[in-house]
Amino acid sequence: MIESLTLFLLAVAVAFRVKKSWRKPAWWATAFGLLSVSTYGLFMAPPAVLDSLIGGQNALTLVRDAAALAAMWFFHNAVAAQRDYQSRRLPWWGLCLAIASFAVPFAFIHEPGPTSQSFVLDRLDQFPVWLFSTVYTALMGTLAGRTIAMLASRRTVPTKLWVTGLSLMLVSDVLEVGYLAIAHFGDVGAEFRERFYYVAQLPFFSGVIIAVAGFIWIIVTLSFWWVIARWTLHIDSQVKGPMFLQLREQAVAKGKWTNRQVALDSAADIRDRVKLGHQRLTPLERLIFTVVERMLSNQLKKARA
Repeated sequence: MIESLTLFLLAVAVAFRVKKSWRKPAWWATAFGLLSVSTYGLFMAPPAVLDSLIGGQNALTLVRDAAALAAMWFFHNAVAAQRDYQSRRLPWWGLCLAIASFAVPFAFIHEPGPTSQSFVLDRLDQFPVWLFSTVYTALMGTLAGRTIAMLASRRTVPTKLWVTGLSLMLVSDVLEVGYLAIAHFGDVGAEFRERFYYVAQLPFFSGVIIAVAGFIWIIVTLSFWWVIARWTLHIDSQVKGPMFLQLREQAVAKGKWTNRQVALDSAADIRDRVKLGHQRLTPLERLIFTVVERMLSNQLKKARA
């Protein structure tokens, strides 16, 4: 259930931002996250079917972990770029080396097939299995910790969601590394292994959902400003003319104006003209503008201060 919810949220985030953001690290982070979560089963294709398409032998586990690491890697770089920490950005070849560091132990696993959701649990006696899982988990935890350190300086809603989500994922990584060490090197029985094998899944997927909610928040916010900007531009252009509307839309398309700036500028002008009696609104337009003005009241005051 939690995997399906995660998959749905990631799909929404990827689909809504593909046109404008596919070149950005944040979009690639969600795209690789979508790929990783989809390996748990996709519609009518369970993991066994997906694994058979790439040769079986639990190769799907390696794909899942490689995609998850890539997602965290790109998200780390997206935060570094957004926070202007250029020196902290990680190179693409570093990602290749990181994936190789656990892909090589995976290649030495004895009898990796057949496809199984408990692939690691069933073979945890093998040193390559322990090394593969531990290196991957440690890398994920390291990236989560580095990203939290860059995010913690700001307190916006998306940042709070990302820090909370990544913190849960970091807790999951610590639990997983501890479990792997105890289960492989400790004198424990099969009951302990089975009981605690999935202990890290709940905080991990909960963290992913909360982190993805940060992207959803941004999508909703951008959509809100797009709608408000288009409506205020329409009303504003009734006085300023269609050329004004065209110029503003071109400015937004070229990145010279944001939809938020357009909405605030036009809303402030509309409010001033209506108060001075230089523009009349229909009853419906007045009703809508009243709602818009209340939502933007504090920002409109700053715009005209």
